[in-house]
Amino acid sequence: MTDRQDWREDRYGFLRWLVLPRDGWRDWWDRIYVDPELKTRLRAYAEFSLRHRAEFSPVGLPIHGIVLLYGPPGTGKSSLARGLAQVVAEEFSAENGEVIFAEVDPHALPSQMLGESQRNAANLLEKSLPELAAKGSPVIAVIDEVDSLVTSRDLAAGGRDPVDVLRATEAALRGIDYLASTVKNLLIVATSNFESALDGALLDRLDLAIEIGLPDVETITEILMDTLTELPAASVGVEEARDLASSLVGHSGRNIRKIVLEALVTRTQDPSTPLSYGDLESVVKRHGEEGS
Repeated sequence: MTDRQDWREDRYGFLRWLVLPRDGWRDWWDRIYVDPELKTRLRAYAEFSLRHRAEFSPVGLPIHGIVLLYGPPGTGKSSLARGLAQVVAEEFSAENGEVIFAEVDPHALPSQMLGESQRNAANLLEKSLPELAAKGSPVIAVIDEVDSLVTSRDLAAGGRDPVDVLRATEAALRGIDYLASTVKNLLIVATSNFESALDGALLDRLDLAIEIGLPDVETITEILMDTLTELPAASVGVEEARDLASSLVGHSGRNIRKIVLEALVTRTQDPSTPLSYGDLESVVKRHGEEGS
């Protein structure tokens, strides 16, 4: 979707960024299947925050400019964040604007060196992101695995190097407050597979927290049919997909797409033969037996 050369990196090594909208990025929004109302809430919040946040008192109506997407792995949280940036950028481009999209590298922040995690959190939130926002365009920044940045201090107290973890979390919270008070054109989309590992003070600062759960039968059917459109030929109908979907409840959207891939690459038929219901059924049954 994007040439690697299109990405630029900050001078601290914490994030990479590019300008949206871009061709092909709409798939991150349209082809992630969740409750449509969820998408409506997320988009409305993002556009409101980026357009109107500066109009309100941080005391009277505190807007921190941070939303959390949480839920099991593979449910589309990071993809939705990308898609959100694209649809917002499309809206802004209609007004002769653009949006900067940034991805924070979660592995660049924690460190085994005493005090380094604390410095990294401060530099990301008080230098790197503000410098990016200073370019003038609205910025949507994704922080995946935010629990590695703002770990629950209650949980950390019983772990290894608790003082260092506590200081890093406190530095991150100060940085979030700094961004909320000084950088009005920035929206942070944080994701987490482990909401319970997040510090309560971060949860208190969130403008919005949305759970992205595992898909139900109808959503699984949509995911299967969407994945099959990638194949030059497939002889699986909607009702057949719905029948398979009933056996896939409890799987993530990513895993469901991988099941289609597995059926495609492990079957014995000629590659030009359309993927059939039987091809998929055998893989679904195998996964069911392995999980039992």
